[in-house]
Order: sequence, then C-alpha cells, then structure tokens
Amino acid sequence: MKLLSTNLLALTVATLLACPVLAQSTHTVASPDGKIQVEITLNDQITFAVNHESDLVIAPSPISMELGEDETLGANPRLRNKKTDEVNQTVEALFYKRGQIRDHYNELRLNFRGNYSLIFRAYDEGVAYRFATDRRDSLTVMNERVAFNFAQDFPVWAPYANVNDHSSYEPQLESSFENTYDKAPISQLDGQRLIILPALVDVGNSKKVCITESDLEDYPGMYLNSGGGEKSLNAVFAAYPKKEEQGGHNNLQMRVTEREEYIARVPGRRAFPWRVMVISEEDKQLADSDLVYLLASPSRVEDISWIKPGKVAWDWWNAWNLYGVDFEAGINNETYKYYIDFAAEKGIEYVILDEGWSVNGEADLMQVIPEIDLPELVDYGQQKGVDIVLWAGYQAFERDMENVCKHYSDMGVKGFKVDFMDRDDQEVMNFYYKAAELAAQHQLFLDFHGAFKPTG
Repeated sequence: MKLLSTNLLALTVATLLACPVLAQSTHTVASPDGKIQVEITLNDQITFAVNHESDLVIAPSPISMELGEDETLGANPRLRNKKTDEVNQTVEALFYKRGQIRDHYNELRLNFRGNYSLIFRAYDEGVAYRFATDRRDSLTVMNERVAFNFAQDFPVWAPYANVNDHSSYEPQLESSFENTYDKAPISQLDGQRLIILPALVDVGNSKKVCITESDLEDYPGMYLNSGGGEKSLNAVFAAYPKKEEQGGHNNLQMRVTEREEYIARVPGRRAFPWRVMVISEEDKQLADSDLVYLLASPSRVEDISWIKPGKVAWDWWNAWNLYGVDFEAGINNETYKYYIDFAAEKGIEYVILDEGWSVNGEADLMQVIPEIDLPELVDYGQQKGVDIVLWAGYQAFERDMENVCKHYSDMGVKGFKVDFMDRDDQEVMNFYYKAAELAAQHQLFLDFHGAFKPTG
C-alpha cells in the first residue's frame, strides 16, 4: 500500500512537470498623462480592458488569432518575457493637416512561447494593440478574434455596408464603403449587417470610443457586427478569394464567386494591423486625432518633390452641364479645355477626366474615345498651369498597370483616380500597395475611390 502511494505521488509530480499550470497574471500599461489604463489578463486566454480615469470604456475583451493546423495564438498563453518602453518624439508629417506631430506613448510588449507577441500602446488620445509573429515559415490565418465588450448597452453610431442583400455576410463584403451613420444601442443594431469602420460608441460621461484600424497591409480589412448581443461588437473579416469573375459596373470589377476557408496567407515574420480605440472627452478631439496616422508605417517614397497636392475641377460633379458655350458640352476636348480655362482662372491645380474618356465596356485604358485627344489636352493644360488626372476602373487599371502607368506618365498625366475596388480582402489590399508602388515609380499620384477607410 505504501509502495502504491509512493508510485502514485511520483506519477502526479511527473504529470505536473509535464503539464505546466497556467497561473493567471495581469499586466498594465498607462497613457503618458495617466488618464488611460490598459489591463491585460493572461489565463486560458488573453483579455484586455481599458479604463479612462474612473470609467470603464472597454470591458474585458478576448484577443486571439487562429492559424492553420489548429493553432490559436492567445489560447493558453505562456509568457516568455515582457518589455516596456516610452517613446516621445516628433514625427514629420507629409501632406497632412499639420507638418509635425508629437508621437508620445507607453508601450507594453508581451512575448510568448511559440514566437509571437502582443503589443499594446497607450497614448493620451487612445489605445491600440497588434499581434506580431517571428517564424521562419509562412502562416495561414484562418481568423482573428477581435472583440470590443462594453459595460452597458451603449449607443453606437454604425455605418452599415451599403448593399441591399443582408441574407449573409458575403454580399456585404463588396460595397463602396460609403454610407450614413445609424445611431442605436448595441442591442438594437441589425445583427445581420456588417458595420464598416470607423464606428463610434458613446460610453457615457461625455466620453466616446472610436473603433478603427491602422497599418493595414497584406491582410483583409476589419468589419464589426453586434451579433444581436447587448454589450459586444466583434470583428468580421473577408476570406481570401478562391474564384472571381469580371463584372460589376461597366465590367470594371472583379466579383468574388467563391472564397477560401482562410482570411490571409502571410510571411511568418511580420506585424499585423493595429486595432485602434480613439478615446475622446469632447467630440472635437475625434476630428483632431492623429492616432491612425501615427500608428501607420512611414512612407516608402523617398523623393516626394513631384507630389503636389491641390484642388481639382471635377466634371462628374457637374455632369458636364455647361451653358452659354458655342460647342456641344460632353466628353470631348472642347468641354475639357473649358474646364482647364476655368481651373486656370480660379487657381485650381488639376482637372479630372472622370468616367467616359476611355471606351466604355472594354476595361481597357489604352482605348480612348475618338472625341478625346489626350496629348492635346495635357499640352493645353500645361500651357495654362493646370495638370490632368484620369479616372480608371479597378479591373482596367489592375490588368495592365505597368503599361498604363508608363504610357500616361510619359504623356504628362499626373495621376489616376482608381475606382470600384469595392472590396478589402487580402487580394485587393495587396492591389492598393502594388498600385501605389508602381505609380510612385512613374511619379503618378493615386486617388482611390470605391475604397476602404483610411488606415494611415
């Protein structure tokens, strides 16, 4: 009997050594002014909560990322070490509402076994967190759990994806990302509909939390959904496209007909997008927030001398309605010369040729309609100090980017307004970066329309 007890004790000790107990631990980071406190709890999962002074603005909310082969970052986390840092610097801003921005935050980096980290930053104006991985092999991200839990059934200003079909998430993943805001308590939001970002939550005591993201690259954009609950908003991501077909507006879009089971395939060594919560005490602070800009990666364009911000005379806005002229107004050189004259007189730097200058239905930007002589318009504009911008549908631009950028840059066109992406899955997000990089090589600026919200 004594021998049996000894053996049983030895077996119990061996089992405990082989299966380490995951004790709960709590870690905190505060904003430089001390008003915002973030509390991260490690147990069988990772949760975070945010307080602003004495107000709980984000209740404990879970964080995780599901990878292929049944691995979940954040499940039963084993902390290896942590690092804290304070950064107080000035950032030179490019073409922004101010030339310099103070970048002052406290950072907490939790490094876990399994070669991944969770990084929190606390600013005086809000909080952000992101995952980072440090692995040799590529990763398949099946899903990311991003939850925003609240203490009460607070009111939300929610812009829904502006599509008519709400039968499932799928049709809502293709929209122009334009809508008005509906205001309702969380419990009264339409649980069948996706909310595009940013969304705003009134957490009481004159305080609001604006939810968005920053540094979105090589990854799908984030939507929110209430799921019919009373106190939570949860993230939804578009799965990666498996099959597409050309269609949509004037055959200028690629419509997803089937999706993969994962949302992204990415390099194993990378940082993921920031999940951002801008916290305001007064509404004017929301309009003045720099948080999304500060959290984004710096510009990769070294020579910016050719980028000239300016106003634009826009034909589409006026539907080519010119009166009292001695020519037939429409999509033709006479109309655009009139626009150029107007822009020159009023000190407007650009004239845009919106949809109609290329042959309709062909999705080919090298086919210009007979009524338009682009070299003549570019030369005429340059004589008047006015430059030309061209509209382009997504599929027409994407299919022939290099040729299009070189051809029109050589002609003297200064930029493109690229339209009707109407998606933000990983494939289209990569298009934005590829297009921007190629355009910059040819010193063309891009104005993305039918595009996801700004992320830095």
